[in-house]
Amino acid sequence: MGIDYQQDSTTLRTDVLIVGSGPIGAIYARKLVEAGYKVLMVDAGAQESEIPGEHKKNIADVSLNDFSSIIQNDLTPLSSTMPAASATLAIGGMSTHWTCVTPIPHPTLEAPKLFTQSKWNSLISEAQDLLHTTSTTFDTSTRQDNLKNFLNASGHSFKSTPLACQKSENGEIIYSSTSSILSPILSSKNFTLLPNHLCPKIYKQDQKITSASLTSLSTNTHFSVVAEQYILAAGAVLTPQIIYNSNMSQTLPALGRYLTERMVTFCQIKLDKKFSGNAGEVNIMEGVSEGKKWVTVINREAHQYGQLPEDLDCGDVLDVRCMSAVEPDVENRVEFGEKGSDGMPMPSFKVSPSNADLKVAAKMMLEMQSLATSLGSFVTEPKIMPLGTALHLSGTTRAGESVETSVVDSNSKVWGVDNLYLGGCGVIAEGMACQPTLTAVGYALQGVEGVKAALSA
Repeated sequence: MGIDYQQDSTTLRTDVLIVGSGPIGAIYARKLVEAGYKVLMVDAGAQESEIPGEHKKNIADVSLNDFSSIIQNDLTPLSSTMPAASATLAIGGMSTHWTCVTPIPHPTLEAPKLFTQSKWNSLISEAQDLLHTTSTTFDTSTRQDNLKNFLNASGHSFKSTPLACQKSENGEIIYSSTSSILSPILSSKNFTLLPNHLCPKIYKQDQKITSASLTSLSTNTHFSVVAEQYILAAGAVLTPQIIYNSNMSQTLPALGRYLTERMVTFCQIKLDKKFSGNAGEVNIMEGVSEGKKWVTVINREAHQYGQLPEDLDCGDVLDVRCMSAVEPDVENRVEFGEKGSDGMPMPSFKVSPSNADLKVAAKMMLEMQSLATSLGSFVTEPKIMPLGTALHLSGTTRAGESVETSVVDSNSKVWGVDNLYLGGCGVIAEGMACQPTLTAVGYALQGVEGVKAALSA
């Protein structure tokens, strides 16, 4: 097991404690267990599948409408101040139902500035391998090819969407999630996973975390965890919540600040007859470029929104979705106040897109409408979705070069603390339009190297 304990002891000991079982926590766990270290992973959520953190598309054969309902039920709103912002409290987190879209950030407009280009390329390449990212999932689709050719002939640069998935021998798509990342170590004696265990607080003395408190939500029993290294990967809101609850925010002025999120425009179309005869699924995207700081994805996918009427023939219906970034601003933030029923300080958001952000969103909306009308007729009217809809909150524990403007360094180690690392989209400092998971994995892989170096020392 990844823990040492004695009968009736209230103290667990391990090499590394990881709080959070999403794909980023799973990356840390896998790499550290493979390096020979004992890892204890805890999560406040339940284990909802036989294999921990399985993607629900791999085990639920339902319609897109029904899967959208599954996503809705899995989401827990974080605050009434941004109702669309939510978390998934379960083993696997968001990876149990995410779209698996894993694009490489634009090298100059989105990629982290903390790494050399060669270093970042190496991290991203390894991240793609671990998530099984491929751009060939629907390459046999004549409809996808025809749509790409049609759009690119008018000056666009649509490509097949990179997706974290594999195809089985019978052609079935197997979507990546926490389960696929952890699968090589699930039977290791050096790995222990505890669902339904909340980590409300960590304890710091001088420049070192000395222990973490743990509460079993099933039995209401309390433990103390003593580790050499601690990794918080509980999400862009719940990670800073733990740090705030641990009375560490006074020495981390950037904690919770520089919050970024994607602005989303969305509509659904019924394809024109000239495309309706083509067979196959469609999943294509166009990334950011100079003068166009948004991404466009055309597919038919389940989200917590976008359900279609049951009596509608969905065969020729596609979603058209664009996303641009709310750029980093010190005043855009999550704050924590009075404690809720779980004993944790409740978050509230203060986020206001700048005039520049809104101008980009307006241009994005116009292009989405133009694209949609070139392909077919509207099934649902174009709309700007509420902020937080993308579920891509970032920046709240951002990486940087100083404690004044960031929370962690380039290794994702918290400033002024020798053995505390953070993981997840919260460490992403840039205002990215593209989906952030692959980038967060890249940061985590660099963080793993820092943790391993500290452990070996």
